[in-house]
Amino acid sequence: MELSVGKILLILVIVVLVFGTARLPKIGEDIGRAVRSFKKGVHTGDDETGASAKPADDKPQSGSGNSSH
Repeated sequence: MELSVGKILLILVIVVLVFGTARLPKIGEDIGRAVRSFKKGVHTGDDETGASAKPADDKPQSGSGNSSH
């Protein structure tokens, strides 16, 4: 599916009809904040993923021989 100029204009006209011209700046601002928040979350998620991928040394292994039977 290819987006031509005509299709983009049709989408914009429908958006204006649905939301009205008064609400469009607020919607654009909210979308911008959401995108920035998502990018920030992805960026900080990369740092956390590297740290959480390391095995924890403080957990006892199940075959360590310390069984109390």
